[in-house]
Amino acid sequence: MAYSITVGGVDRTADIIAKSITIEDVINDKQNTCRFQLMDLSGSGAPQTDDEIIITLADNTRIFAGYIVSVVLAKKNRGSVLFEVSSVDYARLLDQNLVHQTYEDMTDQAIIQSIIDEYCAGLGISYTNVLLSVTISQVSYNYLQVSQVFKKICDLTGRNWYIDYNKDVHYFPLTTNTTPFNIDNTNDEYIDLKISKNSAQLKNRVYVRGGTKLSDYTTYSVKGDGVARSFPLPDKPHSVSITVNGSAKTLGIKNIHTSGYDWYLNYDEKYLEQDTGGSVLTSSDTLAITYKYDIPILVALEHTASIADNGIKEFAIFDKSITTTDAARDRASAELTDYANAIIEGSFRTHTAGFISGQYININLSEYGINDNYIVQKVVARSIGAGNFIYDISLASSKTMGIIRFLIELLESNKNLIDLDENEVVDELFELTDSLLTDSLLDSLVIDSMGGYATWCAGSETTPATRARWELFQWG
Repeated sequence: MAYSITVGGVDRTADIIAKSITIEDVINDKQNTCRFQLMDLSGSGAPQTDDEIIITLADNTRIFAGYIVSVVLAKKNRGSVLFEVSSVDYARLLDQNLVHQTYEDMTDQAIIQSIIDEYCAGLGISYTNVLLSVTISQVSYNYLQVSQVFKKICDLTGRNWYIDYNKDVHYFPLTTNTTPFNIDNTNDEYIDLKISKNSAQLKNRVYVRGGTKLSDYTTYSVKGDGVARSFPLPDKPHSVSITVNGSAKTLGIKNIHTSGYDWYLNYDEKYLEQDTGGSVLTSSDTLAITYKYDIPILVALEHTASIADNGIKEFAIFDKSITTTDAARDRASAELTDYANAIIEGSFRTHTAGFISGQYININLSEYGINDNYIVQKVVARSIGAGNFIYDISLASSKTMGIIRFLIELLESNKNLIDLDENEVVDELFELTDSLLTDSLLDSLVIDSMGGYATWCAGSETTPATRARWELFQWG
């Protein structure tokens, strides 16, 4: 047998249905999954959720390890029960506790090691392959799963991470993690290679219309005419102050304040109105209004090389949450990075084990004009009988992976709607157990019919009815 499978520490290889094993390894910090069918031919019993599962090849290489999360009774066949089993990798161990901690002046390596020591203690998780990169001055994590924290660290440093099938955490630059082989005209370890280019989404001039920002202070002046008490404004004003002939005047809000002010501002309709008790301004009087006004954020960026190759492909983004020009430029730049050139994707099959999502692979096929590095996006291992596996490898260019990461962050953005303070204190409530009640509390329960904190017991067990009270001084 070319591989073995243990479930809950018991060898169940003979119970696994041939060709039913499918293992998926997907980039972007997702948990790897494994599905298979099991028939209890050995009499070892039904698999249980949270049973540990380990799949090992003949050379002792683990191609999956983790925990069962779902067991479905599929059908009965010749008196035996068939189970459909789904499991996830050891990332499940990492997310048992939430991280609420601030780290200051520590390396990324030290932060990851500290988190594993504190929040994953006793789970057998190691960090032999966590490599040093940078020092982080300060970062806070509030009630995040360990895997989410590791992802955020990778977002800061541009690295990648995963936990392997021996419970060791890897943290590394993508460029240092390469596939078992590259693809060129000299090897034959791959079959069914497909490379596709898609320019349907190509964009090389991007406009971003964000929200608004406030201008610097400006002053608008107008002369009186001996009649008018109302003066229109050219903009909707903010932070308004007014003077008449250089003398400051008080300002109220129209329809909210009706008296007590020299002038009243109607913001929505953009005008100032003088109080009826004031002297009408004449042509020798100057009303000066100093204020800030809304400036719409609008930027345009283009990719000149792409325009030269493909012609102009314009695209507009409307996002009111963008409130600075720099943020709008960053958004336009990100769009150009992902879409200024055709998106390149590919796939192939191989019988060679060792492919992991996030690895780099070089494809050099000069006759097809291809010579570039790609990222392994997904690895799907399928059993094909006789203990053998075939691996379907999906590839993506780096810009495609940028798009995927952007979409994932967009989906997760609602988690960040609450402002969290690094000094928040958890109000923890624990349920009292029966043993705690027996050991700690019953000693302070005193039967007393006259105590001030007594409660009547109307049960028929005691005659006459008694009252019970807590000796409150024993609660420290």
